[in-house]
Amino acid sequence: MIWEFSIFFLTLVYFGALWMAFSSPASFLWGGIIFLLVLLVGVKWMTRKYLHFVIPAFLFVGSVLLLPLIDSPAESKAFLVLSSGVFYLAILGSYRLGKYKKDLTAKAMLNLAALSALFCWFTAIYGWYLNIALPSWIIMIIFVLVTFPVSYALLVINELKMNRSQRVLYSIFLSYLMAVAIWLQNSWPFGYLTTGVIALIIFYSGWDIVRNYFLDRMTIKRLTFSVVFLVGAASLLLLSAKWYPAI
Repeated sequence: MIWEFSIFFLTLVYFGALWMAFSSPASFLWGGIIFLLVLLVGVKWMTRKYLHFVIPAFLFVGSVLLLPLIDSPAESKAFLVLSSGVFYLAILGSYRLGKYKKDLTAKAMLNLAALSALFCWFTAIYGWYLNIALPSWIIMIIFVLVTFPVSYALLVINELKMNRSQRVLYSIFLSYLMAVAIWLQNSWPFGYLTTGVIALIIFYSGWDIVRNYFLDRMTIKRLTFSVVFLVGAASLLLLSAKWYPAI
C-alpha cells in the first residue's frame, strides 16, 4: 500500500507550511507551531502512537532551518518538493507500522526519513553556527538534543532486542558520538554542507553497527564493511570537497 488520502492531505499541509517558511519567514512562527500540533494529532489518529511524531516533526523543523541557507530560489523549491516526498514516506511508513508492526518496507521508509531529518539538522545547525558567533559547546549540545530522540525512535521502530534502559543508553552513545564528531569537525576547512554529510555518514556507521548487533546480524564481514564505508565515503567526500582557508 503506497496511497492513503489522509497521508496525502497531511503532506499537502506540510508542503504549505514549508512554503510559508520559504515565502514569509518573518510571519512563519505561529504557522509552524499550528502545523506541529496538527501533525501530532494526525499521527496519533493514524498510527495510535505518539512516538511516530518524532521523525516527521524533526524533518519539518530541520527543513525549515535549512531553507534560508539555500541560495538559489530554484534549489529551494526543489528542496521543498524533496522534503515533502520524504515526509510522505515517513507518514506512510508510520501508518503501515500501525497496521502491521513487522512491515520491513515501512521500517525502511522511516529509516530513510530519520536520516534525512538528521542531515537537515546537522547541515542547518552547522551552517547557522558558521554565520553566528557561538561557542562550540552550544552546537555540541544541540547535536545531542537532536540525535537522542531520533535515535531512540529508530531503536523502537526497528524493534531491536533491547529494553528501555538499553535504548536510552545506546541513544546517549549515538548522541555523544555526534557531539564528538562535530567537535572534531569544527576545525576542518569545509563548508556546512560537507560537514553535515560527514556527520551523517558517522551517525549511519554507528547506527548500522548497533542495529546489526542487536538484530544478531553482526559478523566480522559486516563490521569491516561498516568501517570501510565510513573511511572510504568520508575520504572520497573530503577529497572532492572545496577547502576553505583557515582563519
